[in-house]
Amino acid sequence: AKAKIEQPSLSSAKEYYNRANQHSMNHEYEAQLEDLNKAIELDSTMADAYMERGNLYDMNLPKQRGGDEKVLADFTRVLEIKPNYSAARWNRANTYKTLGQYDLAIADWTTYIEGDTDFSRQGEGKTKAIAGAYYWRGNVYQYCKRDLSKAIADFTAALQLNPQTENAHRARGQCYEALGETEKAQADFAIEPK
Repeated sequence: AKAKIEQPSLSSAKEYYNRANQHSMNHEYEAQLEDLNKAIELDSTMADAYMERGNLYDMNLPKQRGGDEKVLADFTRVLEIKPNYSAARWNRANTYKTLGQYDLAIADWTTYIEGDTDFSRQGEGKTKAIAGAYYWRGNVYQYCKRDLSKAIADFTAALQLNPQTENAHRARGQCYEALGETEKAQADFAIEPK
């Protein structure tokens, strides 16, 4: 185990947040967590600090240090501060799916698609982001809710917005196949995204 990093005190939430990002780049996750906690303690409305901590709990800390409940709490807090924060909405929808709370996942995807979502931080742009959200909501309908007609509608919407949506043709084809619509299924299976 790495030795605990002794860190000097800083004077502002922003300084702690910035140092936490440095720790993240150095894979010093415990020190990152410590700085994010301090930033949040000093500024309970710093949405980005909750966002980063939620991601840290989700991806880089062992489950006993993080866990889906902590992840969910942080993404929910981000959305209380900034309801239109696209990445927090996206990540919370995925966390709800992981927790088996499928209706809440669908509600978040729906808000992401239809709500006042801020896509300014999405590198791929709004259209592709929404296409992705349709795909993932369709995925919940297909695998978790077993509502194949809603899944097909979402996969179709995704492909209309972005014909290159990864796996959407295959997923829609599986739905058609399950419904006995073999020709439509074969047509989808024949299309390989470029």
